[in-house]
Amino acid sequence: MTVLETTRTGEPEVNEPIKFPGTKDERREERLRRRLERKNSAETDSTAEALSVRAFQNRKRAQETEAPQEETPVGRGRGLRRKKQRAEAEAAEAAAAIAPLAPMKITNRLSWTAVSFLLMVLIPAAICGFYYTFIASPQYQVETQFSVRGSSQSSMSSFGLSGLFGSSVQSGDSYIVASYVQSLQLIRDVQSQLGIDLRKYYSRDNVDWLYRIEPNMPLEKFTEYWRDMTEVSFNSTTGNTTLYIYAFSADDTKAIADAVLKVSEKLVNDLSEKNRQQMTIMASKQVDRAEDRLRKVREGIRELRTKEKTIDISTISATETQLTQSLENQLQNLKTRRSALLQSVSADSPSARMLHKQITAAEEALASQKDKLGDPTVDAKHAKPGDDRNVAEILNKFEELTVEQGFATQAYTTALAAFETALAEAQKQERYFATFIAPTRPEIALYPMRLLDTFIALLVFLAVWMLSQFLYRSFRDHAI
Repeated sequence: MTVLETTRTGEPEVNEPIKFPGTKDERREERLRRRLERKNSAETDSTAEALSVRAFQNRKRAQETEAPQEETPVGRGRGLRRKKQRAEAEAAEAAAAIAPLAPMKITNRLSWTAVSFLLMVLIPAAICGFYYTFIASPQYQVETQFSVRGSSQSSMSSFGLSGLFGSSVQSGDSYIVASYVQSLQLIRDVQSQLGIDLRKYYSRDNVDWLYRIEPNMPLEKFTEYWRDMTEVSFNSTTGNTTLYIYAFSADDTKAIADAVLKVSEKLVNDLSEKNRQQMTIMASKQVDRAEDRLRKVREGIRELRTKEKTIDISTISATETQLTQSLENQLQNLKTRRSALLQSVSADSPSARMLHKQITAAEEALASQKDKLGDPTVDAKHAKPGDDRNVAEILNKFEELTVEQGFATQAYTTALAAFETALAEAQKQERYFATFIAPTRPEIALYPMRLLDTFIALLVFLAVWMLSQFLYRSFRDHAI
């Protein structure tokens, strides 16, 4: 949208347009107008070029007619003079036509689309094709497949110990091996256990400059390079692990694969050994605890027998019971004799007094014997041993020790059986490293695929160029 503004100065009035942001349609019209101006400018350039060529031809034709003019007869001279005048007139017309276009610059333009296509597609694709054809070193591939196998269920589950060690660990071990193959630890283990430095295989002279590394490259950086030269995949359905090794020599590729399998097998064996040691240690600790418990119970029974000076504590009760019954019978007999004697003599007679003393002594002995047996109405925990032995307290303590000895013996038997089972499992390998597709020496190099890689590079560069052209034209068409 434009508005004409009238300004008054010392000069005549001038109408100057003031531009404001227009609507979408006005902006579209402005873009079309600019595009038309660019098109007209190009046509003007081509017209000016054609007129300049025509003027140059006329001047050349006029110069050719000047030389033979002096040697021709008078009649021919007039005809030549007319031709010269016509050529000069045409040259003047061409000069007059070119004069308005003099300020315009006439150049031969090369299309930016062609230049960008050359710089972004053809030249890079040609460089990639040259590299893949003449520079890239051949890469050899070795494939090997292995698996971590073992028993599906530990026999320790029969003793309720399967939760301590896990019943199925092969899948976890396979994932561990897959991660171990592409780790820094494997590179160090190959160097420490086998004396092989993997960096030497990729720093040889036959490796092209793009893939060749320094022999003393830090192991942390070499780990990233090593991950690009290996490929590991684990199939959770079959439990098999597939490993691909890439190198620049058939013998080197085979040697690298053998080294990786050796250290991986040692890793699995170490994991299995640690698991067996853990099983044995846990079972051994349980046996030690049960054995200590049983030892303490037996020590208590032994101290009780030593204190009571008897082998079988249960015989004490029978002996004391028999003695009590004997005292009761003796007391009953004395009371019967005293009753019979008092019918014939008085109570103050010597024989009656003697019987009375015997009865008193028998009653005291019977009371003392009952104190040893304990009062059945009193809890055994509150029974007083007194000066003599308290038979009830001794029997209760012996029964407690006997029950505890039974539980301790049963626990010790179970722990000992678990320990024997752990020892049996320690004698066999629960998990083992099985290689069912061994690495073999490759006969031909599979990579690089020179034509295919070059074609893929060409497609990539072409896609990038097309995207850049699309963005460029979009910005240019929408520019205000």
